Amino acid sequence: MAADEEKRVSDEVSAEELAEQLRKIKVSDLVVQHAVGLIQLGFIRIAGEQRDLDQARLAIDTLRALEPILREQVSSELADELQGAVTNMQLAFADAVSEKKTEPAADAAEVAEPSEADVPGSSDEH
Repeated sequence: MAADEEKRVSDEVSAEELAEQLRKIKVSDLVVQHAVGLIQLGFIRIAGEQRDLDQARLAIDTLRALEPILREQVSSELADELQGAVTNMQLAFADAVSEKKTEPAADAAEVAEPSEADVPGSSDEH
């Protein structure tokens, strides 16, 4: 029974430590961490074996929605760096869409150039 008691006390201490750590975290820091994760995952979804352009589009759209909020909360250098990464992701996405549409198709009529609707944020100007 002593081992169970020690585990319970250990879990309570861990929960208390976690709660203390959470009190110290700034929301803006957490949002930046998630933005970086979205950038990394977005690039993974654009290329390679795990290609999923719908998921990549979701990452881009989410990052674009966060951009004005982050710009108010972080340094201009960090905001510019994040925006640059999103821009690079948009370019890679456009290339991937173009590549997908030019792959050999059973019907040549299916091959088309990517339209602005295919590239997230291509019609908006920053």
